Amino acid sequence: MEGVYFDLAISNTTTLLLSLRNAPVDTTKSNTATFEITGSPLSLENAGHLSFHSVALSGIAAPPVSLLARVDMEEYILLPNSSSLVSVRRGDLDASRDHNARIIAPMTDNHGRGVVELEGVWLSKGAKLVRVEGSLLTDETEEEDDLQAENENIGGKHRLGLSRLMAGSGQREKLADSSDEEGDDVTRTNGERRKVLEIITDTPGSLGGKSKGRRTGGADGLLAGVMGWEYLLGDMFGVDHVGISVEGICLVQNCLGGVGEPSGMGDVFFRSGPKNSKYYEHPWMFHAYIPDVVVLNIGASDAESFDKHAAEYNLSARELSHRFEDTYDSLVKAIRQLAYPKHPSTIYAASSSLPVDRPDIAPAPIPVFVMRPFLGQLEHATQNVVKRLRDDGDKSAFWLDTSGWLDPEDITSVDRDFFVDESTSPSRWRLTERGNQRVAVFLHMHVCRYLADAEEKCAFLPPEVYQGNVFDPETANFDRYLEDEKERKLKKLFWEE
Repeated sequence: MEGVYFDLAISNTTTLLLSLRNAPVDTTKSNTATFEITGSPLSLENAGHLSFHSVALSGIAAPPVSLLARVDMEEYILLPNSSSLVSVRRGDLDASRDHNARIIAPMTDNHGRGVVELEGVWLSKGAKLVRVEGSLLTDETEEEDDLQAENENIGGKHRLGLSRLMAGSGQREKLADSSDEEGDDVTRTNGERRKVLEIITDTPGSLGGKSKGRRTGGADGLLAGVMGWEYLLGDMFGVDHVGISVEGICLVQNCLGGVGEPSGMGDVFFRSGPKNSKYYEHPWMFHAYIPDVVVLNIGASDAESFDKHAAEYNLSARELSHRFEDTYDSLVKAIRQLAYPKHPSTIYAASSSLPVDRPDIAPAPIPVFVMRPFLGQLEHATQNVVKRLRDDGDKSAFWLDTSGWLDPEDITSVDRDFFVDESTSPSRWRLTERGNQRVAVFLHMHVCRYLADAEEKCAFLPPEVYQGNVFDPETANFDRYLEDEKERKLKKLFWEE
């Protein structure tokens, strides 16, 4: 999986340190990101305040992992090869106000298979964690933050609240019986919920840093992890974003030459981690979040396998395409029926903000956008998938025609959208920084009305946009002009270009 992040809100502190279980490979060496300590902070006196516990404390600690940190929208702090105790800010935060921090593991090292084992955070004496805006934790779990950090009981309610949220039980049933008189408060609370974007792709944009000769596993390549189109799109709306991005993995199972074969993307989607990791052994329970929008960009890896191993498949191109369509159709239906059967707007919060179903409200299903792969591989197959879904009654499935978004002919100029990465075998086409920005800008237009705070600020797009049009050169040129203008204004707004 490409990248993971978490947000923290902290108060009354001048210092923010991370306690990681990740251990240095060579304990005789230290790096600029970590302090040498004796043992794990969990073994220290009064360490019960650490609210986060590793998944497998009895197992072998994960190797160091490279991180990025951003405090209050300031410049990113690079923390390469982090382990043990990691300094994000030390003594220079303003204790008189609250601070928001985002810790990011771009997973640009170790081929995207890194693991963050977070034990907790260290703050100044008397400081506390406060609720992150949009969090689904209950008010009950917040009350414990009034305790002193040295109190060994702190953290218990946080873990209980998280476990309840993950289990989807307990107060969920109790709150379902809430009276209608609470409706106004419930609606307000749901409006404060931070929306979630989920992207499933075999073409992650986080490797674009290689186009500038960066070492993706080093400090100079870490920023590439937040320059991929998936991360940029979520950041443009200020929403949470979840990416299941595994380069080279096919959608279909038993894909010759595919990453993680015989597993396919659908298998990974329903597991807790990528293939060949210990987390793959555990199913994902889908209680932690429900996305407001799902975007799928799949097919590039399948097309490469079908083309390279055509003789070994001993199937016609049409038969392989149908196999891809069938698998894609099944995945979207499984997402609908098994993973996210209900729209997040049906999940409200009463006095505590744990989910509660509101059967009197029945919004449209979660919108699912099926993208044409950037280079047009299996284009008609992806279009046929959406046609099949819509014919079966799924009117919230949309096909996104990405033709014209990027220029695949230019791979040499400074303003190119693609480059060929010769460092891999086989060589791969990757998006440049500019290409990632263009994809994020075009996607912004399509998902805006589902993710923006004010829908009226979004451009109106007629339904025909998602169903294909008869090609008209004059109309196409005019549309291209409008798209270029939108792209220019959005890039100026978000990236000041």
